[in-house]
Amino acid sequence: MSKKRRQPAAAGPKKAPAGLENRPAAFPGAVTGENTGGNVLKSRLLWLLALVLIVSGFAALKKVDPWGQNGWATAAPALLLCGYLLVIPAIVFSLRRST
Repeated sequence: MSKKRRQPAAAGPKKAPAGLENRPAAFPGAVTGENTGGNVLKSRLLWLLALVLIVSGFAALKKVDPWGQNGWATAAPALLLCGYLLVIPAIVFSLRRST
């Protein structure tokens, strides 16, 4: 096979580099960093809610009778499951905030 030669690109208008000063006006918070506060609050709220649910689930386990016939026998695992499942979005929002 023969080698193909690249043709030089046609000279056209030059684009400005996409820096912070060239952001569109539709995103005013992107330049100043005003929109980062919501994710921090949401992340901390999710971590706190997950911790509260996990601790209350373990506290509810102490109230379960030996035969598992009372309401705490169903509430304790549900609280623990909800708390553990909230850890996943808390991690996602924490990592999204740091980048």
